Parts: sequence; C-alpha cells; structure tokens
Amino acid sequence: MKRFFQIIAGIFILIILLLLIIPSLFKGKIEQKVTETINNNISATVSFDKFNLSMFRYFPNLSMGLKGLTITNKEPFEGDTLLYIRSFTASVDLWSAVSGEGIQVNSIILDQPNIWLKVNQDSITNWDVMPVSESTEEVEDSLSSSDFKVSLKMFKIVDANVYYNDKTMALATSIEDFDLNLKGDLSQASTNLDFLAEIDRFNLQMDQTKYINNATMSLDALIGADMENMVFTFGENEFRFNELVLGFNGSIGVKETGYDLDLKLSTKETSFKTLLSMVPEAYLKDFETLQTDGNLTLEANIIGHYTDSDHLPAFDLALNVSDGRIQYPDLPKSIENIQINALVENPGGSADQTITNISKFYFKLGNNPFDASLSVKTPVSNATYKGKMKGTIDLASLSDAIPFDSLDLKGLITVDVAIDGDYKMVENEQYENIKANGTVQLKDFFFKTTDWPAGFTISQANLSISPKFMELKSFDSSLGQSDFKLKGRVENYLSYVLKDGTLRGVLEHNSSFINTNQLMQLASTDTSAVSEDTTSFELVVVPKNLNFTLKSNIEELIYDKLVMNDVNGSIRIIDGKIVLDGLRSNMLNGAMLVSGEYNTSDTLRPFVNFDMSLESIDIHQAANSFSLVDSMMPIAKKAIGTVSTTLKFNSLLGQDMSPVLNSINGGGLLKSKGVEISGAKVQNALATMLKDDKYRKARAEDLSINFALQNGNVIVKPFTTNLFGKKITVSGIQGLDQTLDYTIKMPVSRSELNNVAGLFGASIPSSVDNVMVDILVKGSVQDPKLQFKLDEEFKDQAKKELKKEAEKAVNKLLEDEEVKEKVDELKDKLKKLF
Repeated sequence: MKRFFQIIAGIFILIILLLLIIPSLFKGKIEQKVTETINNNISATVSFDKFNLSMFRYFPNLSMGLKGLTITNKEPFEGDTLLYIRSFTASVDLWSAVSGEGIQVNSIILDQPNIWLKVNQDSITNWDVMPVSESTEEVEDSLSSSDFKVSLKMFKIVDANVYYNDKTMALATSIEDFDLNLKGDLSQASTNLDFLAEIDRFNLQMDQTKYINNATMSLDALIGADMENMVFTFGENEFRFNELVLGFNGSIGVKETGYDLDLKLSTKETSFKTLLSMVPEAYLKDFETLQTDGNLTLEANIIGHYTDSDHLPAFDLALNVSDGRIQYPDLPKSIENIQINALVENPGGSADQTITNISKFYFKLGNNPFDASLSVKTPVSNATYKGKMKGTIDLASLSDAIPFDSLDLKGLITVDVAIDGDYKMVENEQYENIKANGTVQLKDFFFKTTDWPAGFTISQANLSISPKFMELKSFDSSLGQSDFKLKGRVENYLSYVLKDGTLRGVLEHNSSFINTNQLMQLASTDTSAVSEDTTSFELVVVPKNLNFTLKSNIEELIYDKLVMNDVNGSIRIIDGKIVLDGLRSNMLNGAMLVSGEYNTSDTLRPFVNFDMSLESIDIHQAANSFSLVDSMMPIAKKAIGTVSTTLKFNSLLGQDMSPVLNSINGGGLLKSKGVEISGAKVQNALATMLKDDKYRKARAEDLSINFALQNGNVIVKPFTTNLFGKKITVSGIQGLDQTLDYTIKMPVSRSELNNVAGLFGASIPSSVDNVMVDILVKGSVQDPKLQFKLDEEFKDQAKKELKKEAEKAVNKLLEDEEVKEKVDELKDKLKKLF
C-alpha cells in the first residue's frame, strides 16, 4: 500500500512538473509567434509588457494572457495611441486543441481597454491599420471549406473607455466605464446569447455644444441566435437611457445585401419625468428633486429590408406627452399643461419619403400660453415645411420655474409667426410663393451671467416678418456701458437660415455712447474681469455671410484711450470685413475723416487699411490716447500744440487686435504752425553735453514733415525748421524696436563747442563764431545717445579758411624788416649751394 501511494505521489508530482515545464518550454516560441503575427498583419506598432501562459489559473484549461497591450499609430497619426488594454486573458480547453477538431474557447476577458478613434481634416481615420491583402478571397475560401471550428462560451469587457473625435464634423463623443458580458455557445447552429452591456457615462458634443452629458445607458437582452441563417431574435429585453426605459422585441436577419428588420419598441415607464431624464444635467438642474406630472408614450416600429439610405425599411416613431408639469420644490412657479404630439414615419424606400409632424407642442408658463406646430416632408429632394408659433414667454417666470445658475434673465417675448413653403422657393428666391408672416416683440429683456457681468439689455424690440424681408421697426439695447438703437430692413433671412445664404440689410444706427474697449473684452473668451486694460483684447472675426450697411450716428465713442465725439458716416459689414466710408468725428480738439477697412476674411492674416485726415488735433492728447503713438513716439507726450496730418496706414493684426509692427506700412504729411517741446530725453542730453539749459525747451514754427512707414519703421525725410533760435535740418529713421538713427544739422557757437572739445577730429578756424555740426542721435527712445561731428560741407569750408589764415600769417611776418633780411640771406646761401 505504501508503495502504491508513493507511485501516486510521484505521478502527481510529475504532472505538476509537466504543468510547470510545458508552458515554459513553449512560452517563448508562442510569444514570438504572437508578436510576429500581429505586427505582420497590422500597419501600426504593437507592443506588450508581459506574456503569460499557464495551466494552473483555469486548470485543466490552458490560460494565455497579455498585459499592457499597446497599439501606436504611424503616419499621419505618428505617436498617437490607438488602443491600450491593461490585460487580455483567454481560457482554452486544452484537450479540444489537442484533438485537432476545433478549439473551445471558454472565455475571453478584456480588462480596462482604452480606445482612441480619430478622423483628421482630410477624412483619414487612425483605425485603418489593416493592410490590404490580395489573397483575401483565398483566405475566406480556405476558412469556409475547413472543418476546423472555434467555439466561444463567454466574452467579457471590464471598464472600457472609447473616445471618438471627428474634425470633419467638429464631433466629439465618448463612452466611459463600459462593461459587457456575453454568454453563449457560438459554435452551435442554434443557441441563446445572454447579453448585458452597461455604460456609466456617455457624452456627445458637436460644434462646442454638448448635446448629451454623462448619460447612463444599458442593454439587458436574451437573444435567440440562429447562427446558420444569421437570424437573431429578441425576446424580453430592456434598454435604458438615463431614466427612460424601453422594451423591444422582434428579429434582425443579417443578409449579404443588408439586414431584414422586424422590431417593435415601446416605453416600459410612462412617467413624463423619464423623458426629461434625457436632457443633460447642464440644462436641467437637480433632476432628482424635480417634481413632475403627466403621461408619456413612446413607440417605434421597423419592418422591412435595410440596404442604405435609398432603401429603407418602413418605420414610424410616435411620441406623446399629455398633461405634463414641471415643478422645482424650491421655486415658486411651474410649467403647466405640457402637451406634445410628434410622429416620424416612412412607408419604406428612400429617406426622402420621411414625414416629420409635430402636430402639437403646447405649454403654459404663469398665465401665458405658448403653442407651436411643425411638419416637414421630402427632406432630401425639397424640404417642404409648414409651421406656426404663437404665444408669450415671460422670462422672469421661466427663471421662477427653472433654476439658472449664475444667470439673471428677464423679459417678455411675444411671438405670432406662421411659415409655409419649400426649399426650392428659397433657393430660386420665389418669395412671393412662400407664406411667412408674423411679428416678434421683445420687451424689458435683460441677460446677465458671470461671463457677461456687464449685462445685456433690450428695452424694446419690434420685428415684423414677411417672406422677402424682416422689418426691424425698433431695437433699443445696451451692452455694458454702450447703447444701440437700430431700425431698418433685413433681407434674405430665409436663405440665411435654411441654406447658409448671405443675410443682407440696411439699418440706421444711433448710439449716445460706445465703449469699444469693453465690447472687445466682452467678445473675447475670458470676460471674467471687464476693465479698461486693453491688453486682454482678442481678435473679433467678422462673419462672411453678412452684408449690412449701417448709417451710424454716435455721440461719443471710446477706442483705446481716445475719446471721439459726433461720429457719423457709413459703416458696411461685408465678406468678413468692416468698411468705413467717410466716417467723420470730432476728437483731440480737432476733427478726423477716415476711410478704410478692418478685414478678417482670412482669419490667419487679418489686417487694417485706412486713409486718415486729421485736422488741428492736440498732439499731446494724441500721444496719451493712442498706445501706438505712445510706444513709437514718446516725445509726443512732451509736446504742446496742434498738428494736421494726412496718413495712409496698413498693417496685419495679431490675435490680440494689436498691429504686427514689422508689417506696418504707409506714410503721410504732418503740418503745424507751432509745437513746443520741453523735457524730452534728447533735449536733456543735448543740454547736458553743451552745458546750456536753453536746449531743454524748444518751439518749432511752420513745421512740414514728410514721413513714411515701411515694415514698421518711421522714416522721416529731411525737413528744415527754426528751433532753439536756429535754423536746423532733421532726418532719420526710428525702428520698430524703438532704436533711433536721426541726424540733426545745426549751428553751434564756438563757446558751446569748447564743452565737447576733441570730438570733431579737425581744427576750427578762429574766425568762425558758429560751427555747423551734425548731431547723430543713436540709442533708443528710452535711452538716446548723442554724437557730434563736423558737417562735411563745413569741413571743406574750414580748410579753406585755415589756408587763408596761414597765408595771412606768412605775409604779416614778411612785413617785418628783420625777418625779411633773414629770408633774403637764406635765399643767397641756397643760391651759392646749388
């Protein structure tokens, strides 16, 4: 007996050793084969942290696993991760594999897979990583003719995340914490599949609008699978979207040309609140505390064969809400008597046969009813529509019925509009055949949020609608500190709404005050702090499908630090640009006339191009009102007087609305009867070097300065003026980096030059009282450097004067008899020598 147990123990130990050794013997080869097979059949980089092969984990079955499986894209998504799976585990019946008749896979488990799906602007997808094989048909034929079978009993996914981003549609969606459990024997010709799928968070966003936010979804289904005929029958099933629970039954048959469908769907819960659960939490707060009444029915039927959008099965979808009510317990008012009847149906065939009919959409808010209806036919070939809206919405009552976080909303909207027509009427501009009439009135509207702290007010607006145009009879509004009054006509609005046409209009615009600094800050993405600091500006893009002419009259307008009064003229908004045509205003104690444009049609290269005429403006105020003048010519802040100028100015704009300095071009003429400058840094430097305080203050008379703007540099052409009681000539260049390179030609007295002796490198005739000097102004605006040198013309003149003085000195010496006697004696000696 003892011997028997020793044999049994030995066999048992041998089996354990074999179970340990056999996987180890084949692990390396299997791992290498798995890696080669994957990389040879996929155009991406595949790697994994660890490969496991074990006989113990699911004994007596063979367990195979991968940890840290990663698929990384190649061009054009180089370096992007397509797939990451924390662990992949498969359990295989070892004896079925040994028999050679087929492999029975007991389970496949994917733990925490993460998938990132992307579509770039060129419609290229990052998941198209399977190379095209020329032998696809041969592989399919060999598989279909083979008796080898693979059966699967259980497939499971745990905590999966799927992210999808499509740049061609500005679409982003995600599925987070997705669990799937599928059980059934897929090797059988007929079997039952137990299917359970749950999603904790489902999100859908398009064009920066979030339509679905953290919705929960689940599907619990028992599916009868006819694997031979590929027909799947649904018995008792439950689909849940948030609180909305739907039951469905029927069958789906997979065919070579499409699908045979016979499905019926209906709500299991009939509470109106279940429908509201589909609204994202961002738009419907505190759903759990929401009190509702009313009944809901939602039914859908699909029967027929589906191939594509031109070959659809017959279907219908009916939604009905009766006697609905929404009441928040902490708010005084509710939305009452909600009635909705909607039907979407298609008899089968093309999508163009779909009919959408919302025959009733009614509710009552406070004492104000609102009723609407809409039907749409032939949506593909020629959308034919008929609808109406009539009622009043008190926005203050709406705020009392629905909580709006950090939102102050008031106003009374009264609508009575009817429309009846089709798309081709709009396309062919046959407005006389379209019925579109009504009125829209708005009174005491107020809107304020943390993003719009200044608030937007419309005291009253009255809009009359006809098929061809909308007449804005009145529109009185204010945004922050600015106010706007408009009236006029807007045309082509149907084309603008229905087919992205151009909205045209001619409007009269009046404002008593406009603060453009504040308006541009409100138009930027960060409006949390509205201040006078213009550094937070962002580029305002003008829509291309607007064609408006504004005949403007503005009593006072602030731009940058500039205050403008009595601004009037024509402003046109067209093709992504704002065109000023003879805009006049009083400013800086003078007047301005400007024409030109602000152009954002190319958003990557926006620019301004203006012709300006300024008459008798205060130069000191100009420097304190324009940041550009202050930064490039700070000396203007030290000036007193008036100037007139004509200026051509064009420049690219940065994303902060500031001119791109090295792109500034143009030029003009500046004139002034008299300008006084004192305390400028150049003056102070000159006074210090020449030790004469008279240079600290100067008055220039009858100025006429031609200048050019080239690549951001100010080029001052030579001009002559009376300054410091002298006639001087100035010319030079000021760089966009505020570097200076000016030359000032001026006479300087001999006594003043004694203070800078040794700087000229030439002698000065004693007979000259005033010396012509070139003063070179170098350095920068903030730190000017002065250099002195003799004027070249003066140098030639000085040489002649010195020669004359030498000749005079010689002649004077020769007049002395003693000197003359010695000179004659020297001449005699030289004669004897030669």
